[in-house]
Formats: sequence, C-alpha cells, structure tokens
Amino acid sequence: MAATTPSSSSPPKPTLTLSSLTKKPQPIPWTHQETINLIRAYQEKWYSLKRGPLRGSQWEEVAVVVAARCGYDYNHPSKTALQCRHKMEKLRQRHRSEKHRLTATSSAVSSRSWQYFRLMDDLERGPLPISARPVLHNFPVSDEDSDGGERGKKPSVRSRSLKHSVRSRSMNNILNQKPAFTNEIDDGGDDDDDEEEEEEEDDDEEEDEGVTMMKGLTAELRGFAERIVGLENMKMEMMKETERFRLEMENKRIRMILESQWRIVDSIGKAFGSS
Repeated sequence: MAATTPSSSSPPKPTLTLSSLTKKPQPIPWTHQETINLIRAYQEKWYSLKRGPLRGSQWEEVAVVVAARCGYDYNHPSKTALQCRHKMEKLRQRHRSEKHRLTATSSAVSSRSWQYFRLMDDLERGPLPISARPVLHNFPVSDEDSDGGERGKKPSVRSRSLKHSVRSRSMNNILNQKPAFTNEIDDGGDDDDDEEEEEEEDDDEEEDEGVTMMKGLTAELRGFAERIVGLENMKMEMMKETERFRLEMENKRIRMILESQWRIVDSIGKAFGSS
C-alpha cells in the first residue's frame, strides 16, 4: 500500500504575531498652545511646592490644567501626565543648551532663536522685581554687529553699561524714596472706627431682619401644621361616620334575613299543624 503524501499545492497558512495584533499608536506631537500652557501650569504647581519635585498625582493635575486651558473635552485626545513630564524634561534640556550657547556667544539673537526661551528662563529664575530684570533685549542689534571683529564687540559693551546704569538708577530711586503712606494710615484711624461702627450697625440690622424672617417662617409653618392636623381630624371623622353607617346597614340586613327565616319556619309549622 502506497503511503499518502500531503499535497504540495496547498497554500501556507498565515501566521499572526503579537506585534501585528497590538500596534503602538503614534504619539500626537505637541502644539504651540499646549506647550505654553504646560510651561505655565508647571510653573504654578512648581512654585506652590516651593520648587520641590512633582509627584504622580501632581503631574495628573498639571495634565488636567493643560487640557482645560486648551479647551479640550473628553472626546479630544489630551496629553497624559507621563507625556507632560517627559516634555518638561526635554524643555529643560533645551533651555540649558540655549542658555549655554547664549553665554558662549554673548548675543541677544541666541535667546530669540528658540520661541520658548523667555518662558523657560522666567520659570528657572522665578518672579523678579522690575528693577532687576535685564534690559538687554530692548536694544536692537544693528547690521554692523554681525560683521564680527572690534565693531561687533563695542555695542555689547555699551549695552552692558546701559543696563548697569539703568539698574543702578532704579535701585537708587527705590532706596531714596520715603514711605508716603504712614500719615495716611495714621489719619485714617477715625475713618476705620466709623467704618467699623457702620459695619456693626449693618450687622445688627441684618440680624434683626433675619430674626423677623425666622419668626414669620415659624408662624407660617405652625399654621400649615394646624391645617394639616385639621384635615387629618376631618378625615378620621369621615371614616368613623362611614364605618358606623356600614355597621347599621349590616345589622339591618341580618335582621331582615332572620325575619324572613322565622316567617318561613312559621309558615311551615302552620302547614303541618293544620294537616
């Protein structure tokens, strides 16, 4: 007997792999609005923690704030807490590299090459007074500065001297200014007393009005309760009358049945007695 061999013309069966069934979705890139809202939301949360590290739940709050400020609803794909954390790490790395390049080149153009440099710089430096903010970006860079050499170095030295002079003048003005509101505080003592008396009178009037309203409300509730009790009593009386009438009718019916039965018995007795 010849052994049967499988047909060589049968097509091979397709094999299914785990990677073909579960493909990782491509991440959606960050938009400009999402990035700005992320930096600001992280700055608020970071400052509230006194520049301490954020935990998982706090990153969740940052992600929720970013989605809310972008106007996203539940159907719109928003960024997760892990994506926000990774994005902030990348922004910090980029800011450090840009800051290093700015220090190496000593040029204001380097800070303008990256659109998020100012936001990240404010994030790292924290809120500063107006007099301590640098005024380097307010001076435009001329075409001669980009040629290099000694001509390119002179405007930077001049801008530094102007910045130093403006900062020193602003600090001197702040130190030389005398407090002008002490007399106003002293003179306003009587006004504060009058305002406190008026507030106390207003509070007393509000308390009297509240007591009057409570008394009126109590009277209304008492009257309503009395009406409810009267209706319940009337209802009980009607039920009693109905029950009494039903018992009378039942007694009459029983009497009529008994009378009819006695009449039947009497008539039967008379019929047998006469026979």
